[in-house]
Amino acid sequence: MELRPTTDGDLPALHAIFLDAIGSVFVPHGFDPPAPSLEVFSNLQGHIRRTGISVVAEEEGRVVGYGSSWKRGDDWFLASLFVGSAAQGRGTGPALLDAVWSEAKRRRTMTDAIQPVSNVLYGRRGLVPATPVLTFFGRPRIEARVETAPADTQAIDEFAYGFDREVDHEHWSRHARRTDSGDGYSYVFPGGEIGPVAGATPAAAAAALAGELARSEGDVRVRVPGSARALVEVALAAGLRLAPVPGLLLLSQGVEPPSALAPSSYALY
Repeated sequence: MELRPTTDGDLPALHAIFLDAIGSVFVPHGFDPPAPSLEVFSNLQGHIRRTGISVVAEEEGRVVGYGSSWKRGDDWFLASLFVGSAAQGRGTGPALLDAVWSEAKRRRTMTDAIQPVSNVLYGRRGLVPATPVLTFFGRPRIEARVETAPADTQAIDEFAYGFDREVDHEHWSRHARRTDSGDGYSYVFPGGEIGPVAGATPAAAAAALAGELARSEGDVRVRVPGSARALVEVALAAGLRLAPVPGLLLLSQGVEPPSALAPSSYALY
C-alpha cells in the first residue's frame, strides 16, 4: 500500500469508495445509506483538499481508500476516512489517519453512531463521543418572523464554533443561499439541505433556523447536535421527523459541545 496526495482526478474513485464503504455500514442494518451525487461530493471534497489535507491509499495503482482533514487556526477536524470494503481490515484506516493527523490544540470529527470500528479508532486518539447529531427531515410547518440584517459573521463563528470560518463561508456562499439575521445566519442548499445555521447565542441560532424553516417551500433536511437544545426544539416544533441513524460529534478533551450551531455536513462541520 502506498499513500499519496489526492488530485482532482481521484474524485470519481473517492466517490465510489464512499458509496461502497458507507453502504457496507448502513445496508446490513436495513437503512438507506447517504448517496450524494458526484457533483456534490466533488465540490465538498475539492474544497477540503484545497484548504486542508487529503490523501489516498493505493494498492497496485488502484485507489482503495482516502482520508482528509482541515485546520482553522488551532482547531483540527477529521473530514473523512473511508476504505473500500474489499481493502478493510489491513491497516489502511489507521495509516490514513496518521497521514492526515497534524498538531492542534482542539480536535473534532463527526461519525455515524453505527460505525463501531471507526468510533473505537478515533476514541483511542482522544476523540470521544460528546453529543448525538440528530438529522431532522420533512416539510416544516412553522410560522416565524425573523428580521434580516447584516450579521457579524466573525463574532457569530467565535461563539458558535470557537474558530474562524471565513474560508468556508466563501465555499458555502458559492453553492447555497445565505440569510443574515443580525446575530445569526443560515444557509440552504438546492434540494433543501439546511446548514450551517449559527448564532451569537443559542436563542439567535434557534431564531435563524426557525426563519429558514418558515421560508421553506418544500422538504428540508438539517443536522442538529443534541447539545444545541434550542435548535432541537425548533425542529421538533416545525413537525420535522428524525432520521433513524443518529450521528456522533467526537471531541478532544476540553472542547465543549456546541449550543448554537447546526453543522453544514459531516465533512465540513
